[in-house]
Amino acid sequence: MFFKRKNIQVTKIYQNIVEISRSKFFYLNLKLKDNFETRFDLIIFHAFIIFFYYKKLKKGKSIISQELFDFMFNDFENNLREMGFGDIAVNKKMKVFITAFYGRLAQYSKGVDVYENDGDKSLLQQTILNNIYKGNETLNHQIDYFIEYMKENIEQFTGNEESKNLENNFYFKVLKYEK
Repeated sequence: MFFKRKNIQVTKIYQNIVEISRSKFFYLNLKLKDNFETRFDLIIFHAFIIFFYYKKLKKGKSIISQELFDFMFNDFENNLREMGFGDIAVNKKMKVFITAFYGRLAQYSKGVDVYENDGDKSLLQQTILNNIYKGNETLNHQIDYFIEYMKENIEQFTGNEESKNLENNFYFKVLKYEK
């Protein structure tokens, strides 16, 4: 029973991540390309915020973190299969996804650490530019929005007890966007 309840919780958290990552706000207001790669990167971006929360709690290896990771990559694999990829192609793509995931998590984590410790957001800006905007030219205020969005949601989650975050399925606060 306990396992099933945790699994339902992880499903709700992941659904929340996917829902916010598909929000038209990001594509219309922040001028992101609406494609598979961008949605993947937004899912990773939002998942990072939750994983970073657990890292700050010193519970980086928590059951929720591991189950969220497993659920997320199982969903990626299922989506590839639904798109018609066969076993060999799925295995190759999944290796690329996992490598990309860990690379992005490391970049975001280092960028946030530098920003928190030194007040220098240039590494985080470059990480967002490379991953979310794919190195395409964009306006600084769009990248700064992502930094503020990340910072506010990390602060919101760390300001709550874990039980409250789980109860809210790690609901992300969308900030007002001003050009």
